[in-house]
Amino acid sequence: MKITLAIPALNRRTDETPPPLRLNAFNQILRYGRLNKQAQKPSEFYSRYLWQGSLLAHAKRALGIAPDRPAAFAAPLWQQMGMHQVSVVSGEHLNILPEEAGRLCRELNTFYREDGWQFHMLRPELWLVTMPSESDWQVAPLWDISGQIGADDQAAGRDALQWLNKQTEIQMWLHSHPVNLDRQKQNIPALNGLWLWQDVRGSANAPLLATDSPWAQFYPHRRIDAPYDFEAYLSLLNESGTTVSDGLIFLDDLTVTGQTGDVFRYQEILQSWETRWFAPLWQALQSGRLKQLTIATDGDNGGELIITPKSKWAFWKPAKTFHGIW
Repeated sequence: MKITLAIPALNRRTDETPPPLRLNAFNQILRYGRLNKQAQKPSEFYSRYLWQGSLLAHAKRALGIAPDRPAAFAAPLWQQMGMHQVSVVSGEHLNILPEEAGRLCRELNTFYREDGWQFHMLRPELWLVTMPSESDWQVAPLWDISGQIGADDQAAGRDALQWLNKQTEIQMWLHSHPVNLDRQKQNIPALNGLWLWQDVRGSANAPLLATDSPWAQFYPHRRIDAPYDFEAYLSLLNESGTTVSDGLIFLDDLTVTGQTGDVFRYQEILQSWETRWFAPLWQALQSGRLKQLTIATDGDNGGELIITPKSKWAFWKPAKTFHGIW
């Protein structure tokens, strides 16, 4: 069996210093594995593993929207202005209720009736907006701005000013909306921004995907929830009679810690994975039960770490300790 463990946001930013990480098994994998570094945007990483073809076409089909109807994605988020950038947390981490999203979409439809814009809820944290005609603006997808929005993330294209005006107008509209006033009373982040972005095409093709990510909603093959640990994954395969030569496990728990800068939660998750995933995977490699393990991640220090049972014989390789960047 070969397994790919896809972990977005595994590496921290260079200006961050996470607490000490006790990852004995992961450090062994890092020492003996072959690391192929390749910078990869989060949107490229997600689309590589979680869907196939046009994400926008899948969403239109799910909502009963005509394939040729001009549309874009609209994602509610929390944002906070800084000196040189805007800090952002995406909607999937904000516990948005369907009732909240439904109300915001309905009232935005009323607000933009004369413009011919209509908002449709695909999931509470992901909407579509249909428009009377195609707009010429290109902008970073949601994954690539989650964490921080910089000057380079603004729209380009003939209609870029339209995009900016709509972004600003919606932000002002949301500022004192009753939904946000209620959220503030409950001491939960307000939905004070809406990111408008266009299609991303995917190339996912593994026969079995294990993940809890909502972005796998349109995965083309068999999909299961992410098991608690490696043994649970093997038991699930055994009980279902599934034979998988190349398993794909997508764990995105670290993503929100990158958006919020929470290095202590990052440490906690990795320590848990050391027991649940890295140690048993390392043991499976040593015994030959696992023929190959690939750990993949995104970002400026993204790439793949590949290890096989034979890799451990490279005794001359120096020990390595993971401090948040491999």
